[in-house]
Amino acid sequence: MTKLIITMGDPCGIGPELIVKFFDELYKVEEKNLFLAVCGSKSVLENYIKNLNLDLEIIEISDELSKNMRIESGKLPLFNIDSKDNKFSIGEHTSLGGEYSIKYLDKAINLCQNKYFDGIVTCPISKDSINLAGYKFSGHTTYLANKTNTEDYAMILKGKKVVVLLNTTHLSLVDACKQVKKENILNKIKIAERAKKELGLEGTIAVAGLNPHNGENGLFGREEIEQIEPAVLEGKKIGIDVEGPIVPDSLFVKVMQGQYAISVVMYHDQGLIPMKMESFGMGVNITIGLPFIRTSVDHGTAFDIVNKGIANIGSLKEAIKTASKMVTIKKENLENFVEKEYF
Repeated sequence: MTKLIITMGDPCGIGPELIVKFFDELYKVEEKNLFLAVCGSKSVLENYIKNLNLDLEIIEISDELSKNMRIESGKLPLFNIDSKDNKFSIGEHTSLGGEYSIKYLDKAINLCQNKYFDGIVTCPISKDSINLAGYKFSGHTTYLANKTNTEDYAMILKGKKVVVLLNTTHLSLVDACKQVKKENILNKIKIAERAKKELGLEGTIAVAGLNPHNGENGLFGREEIEQIEPAVLEGKKIGIDVEGPIVPDSLFVKVMQGQYAISVVMYHDQGLIPMKMESFGMGVNITIGLPFIRTSVDHGTAFDIVNKGIANIGSLKEAIKTASKMVTIKKENLENFVEKEYF
């Protein structure tokens, strides 16, 4: 059985609404091979259940109790982490919202590290709020890596056809360009090769250039010549099916034509703009390299639509589906490894 823990994200954002809608709509019937539970605040979830007039019952659970549970129609299994005063400022960046965002996440990490669950699916947090709460991280990805002592990791955004792995994540463009170094790019190429296996992808890895027209042979930028191409050549030497640098303005035309499985891009927006144009609301954020599976929705807290009942659960559905598939692939690979090693 695959077991996934969903974190509520910022209690002041749309995460709670996404969760109650998901459990209400998707689990009218029992699912025998998948168990899902939530780390969140019961008081917040109950308010959304009431406001949305849903027929959904919250069942508080513990670590041990979660071992043998199954999905039941109309039930939402919850590891309840509630605030004492229940005074969350809905739709706002707050230190309390940030504090509880991390509390939910820490509990989920603990559950995975202790083998109660196979992976985490995260609803959105506010970077402002977690920093107000004293957690100086740029988001889920860096916090998870730090918490699990993971050095080699990467953020992937997955759409229907556009799958991008970011050389840098939440940095200014000036700082992101400073990270276009051979060693960084080669590391990301290696992680992209791992990601292909974990996501069940087949095909060539593409590596984007940085400058317009790949710098025109150094006329306006030498990163392609001095950093990116040497990293690609080194990747080929160690047996990775990789091509690049590919001119950024035409790369994603080729991706949409099916020429590449995954693209290593040099900075955040270089990859997220085409992915979101293709699959916004249905994309999945994935962290590769952690000791457990982690996926997330492809959007933020959407404070502007909180409590309006219009939040779309499409990306959450895809994040859960992707995490479930990754767990299955991981278990199959482990079984194959055991067979090859011992039989």
